[in-house]
Amino acid sequence: MKNWMKKVTGTFFRPLRNQKGAQSIEWIALAAVVLAVLGAVATYFGDDEDKVGKAVSGTLSDVIEHVGDKITGD
Repeated sequence: MKNWMKKVTGTFFRPLRNQKGAQSIEWIALAAVVLAVLGAVATYFGDDEDKVGKAVSGTLSDVIEHVGDKITGD
């Protein structure tokens, strides 16, 4: 009886221990999210190509200025 229970529980839990498929699905989901975000950004900025560059440079300038203020204590 004990051997039979081990066999049944082993057969039942084997698919739960196999995480190879789950990891693949996670990577596919991550790629889908990245593509969705890129699509949303492209739609938001539309045809104005300079708008993207200005937004990125403005954000980087703000970050650098904020870090500089923290270093100098201003």
